[in-house]
Amino acid sequence: MPRQAAPVAEETKRELVFLVADKGMEAMIGAFFGRPDFPHKLRCADFDFNPKTDIVRAGGHDPGLVKKEAGLILNRRRHEFRRAIVVVDHAYDNPLAPDKIRERISAQLDGTWEQFAVIVIEPELENWFWVDYPDLVKKVLLWTAKGGDRTPREVLAEAGLWQAGADKPLDPKKAVEYLYENGYSRDMLNGIFKRLALALPSVRGCTDESFRLLTATLAEWFPATDGRAVTTHASADASTYAVDNTEQTEHTQ
Repeated sequence: MPRQAAPVAEETKRELVFLVADKGMEAMIGAFFGRPDFPHKLRCADFDFNPKTDIVRAGGHDPGLVKKEAGLILNRRRHEFRRAIVVVDHAYDNPLAPDKIRERISAQLDGTWEQFAVIVIEPELENWFWVDYPDLVKKVLLWTAKGGDRTPREVLAEAGLWQAGADKPLDPKKAVEYLYENGYSRDMLNGIFKRLALALPSVRGCTDESFRLLTATLAEWFPATDGRAVTTHASADASTYAVDNTEQTEHTQ
């Protein structure tokens, strides 16, 4: 009979693996969770995270690969990690609703992972980029003399790309591209996500529902133990989209 691999002791597993769709997500998540103060920023307990080993980026050039093969990519790593989070853009699957995307991916993971979450960014990663720190955003974008003292928001409003009173540009990705293509910034690629994640002073004012769901999920999985209340402004309870099946028997392959 063929020898079966010995079961991996639970205490030797890594705490969390991220599956992401592209290099921008990899850069932003890797930079932020590589910061020693990330637990304080997220108001969760500290846990060991290594951006080099704990982030998996889907290969190939198909932006929908994660949605199609999340289970195939992640389930083989179940013996290495306790929990999994999948992060995808919604934009590539319009008009499929975010809930349907979550259901599709969750069906691939349920029964194998005891704890997992699926984060669908609407419309795409650039929505996480537009934070309410105008001076920081200018530095991250490598703002040019053409923009001068004006903020990115002011420039985009003049171009009709940011409505008065709105928290974000109408099209977050198009806004980044417009500033670069019209000479207001010197970068529109993955570097902007990494620089922002490294320098962001706080995430508590973030209005993006998908990011708030991420922080709520981590606070639930890794509750703070220093007496501080772990709060979130998320409109959706983390338990709505984060799965905790810790009473189930682990699936073996």
